Amino acid sequence: MYIITSAISGTVGFIFLIMWALLVVFALISIFSNSNVNRDNKFLWFIIVVIVPIVGPLTYWFWHSVRQPG
Repeated sequence: MYIITSAISGTVGFIFLIMWALLVVFALISIFSNSNVNRDNKFLWFIIVVIVPIVGPLTYWFWHSVRQPG
């Protein structure tokens, strides 16, 4: 039973790690390619996205989508 639970938790953990990494990479690409955000705010968003694992990128995308004109 230990082998099954460790394999599942290892696989699930690895999947979450990949999802987190992709979320961070796409958020950083979005931050640095956005010309509407000034340099200081880009630095602040970079720190938030890197330091706060899941909530940082999701907060950026939520904030960015709310503040988009039109």
